[in-house]
Amino acid sequence: MNHRNNMNTAKVRYGTTVLAAALTTVFRASADPAAAPAKPDRSYTGTVIAVDPKDRRLDVSEWALSKKSFNLSDNCTYAMLFTTVANNHGTANDLRPGEKVTVSYQDSHGVLIADRIEQQPMRFEGMVAVIDPTKHTLTLHRRGLDKDLAIADSCVVVLRQEKPGTLADLHPGDHVTAMYETPNGKPTAREIAQTSMAFAGTLTAIDLDEKTVKARAVFGTMKFNVADDCTVVVNGRTDGKLSDLKPNEQLLFNYDPINGINVVNRIGPAPDKTHPQSNMTASSPGYPGYPPAQ
Repeated sequence: MNHRNNMNTAKVRYGTTVLAAALTTVFRASADPAAAPAKPDRSYTGTVIAVDPKDRRLDVSEWALSKKSFNLSDNCTYAMLFTTVANNHGTANDLRPGEKVTVSYQDSHGVLIADRIEQQPMRFEGMVAVIDPTKHTLTLHRRGLDKDLAIADSCVVVLRQEKPGTLADLHPGDHVTAMYETPNGKPTAREIAQTSMAFAGTLTAIDLDEKTVKARAVFGTMKFNVADDCTVVVNGRTDGKLSDLKPNEQLLFNYDPINGINVVNRIGPAPDKTHPQSNMTASSPGYPGYPPAQ
């Protein structure tokens, strides 16, 4: 009997010792900052209003009365949209007021330390209503909405099939996507891209009820479904109608191939003999939209 009581007493003492050791480990871990797990990153998205790369400071505003100031850590990474560095791995010097960014940061007793800055794209897609390469201004139209943009001196123009271009390649009626920033609250285009394919040919058929058109080139005929907001350029104006088009006209069709259906968003005169591409046919390599979508 005494032997059994001694065994039970030993078990109680052993359990108490183990529990005490475990609690000591927990208390030590909580008291030791190095042993405590790092707090998870927080994030904040807003517009850059001020940046000082030398002082490693960044001010970001989510809205008019909201602002956070961040310290840029030694190992902070920068994922920027408009840099000359491969893979958009920029530096603090690439930050500009007017950019929209998401800041991943640590909050150490009220001190905000940024460890990643990622620029967020601001886009507007629409039809070129007015463009002035001299004044560097652009107005894009989308149903029920116009957007006026300044054009940055370093603005990149990307033509169809990822070909580099210039502002002179953009014309009223073109459908484009502009990526922009807002320095001093003024939307400013940093990149303008034409996303549609192009096909030049002779108009052979118009179906006003079905809203389809067909055109023929040397390599065959293509059928297009006309988008509701398709721009029809007639006599230099962008407010034309399908009924204004005539069979046998030489036209340029800008379209998007979507799951085998060619959706045309602009129809205008084909390049004339004074056009830089006048020595090309629609079947020539290098002509916009070659080869055509099937």
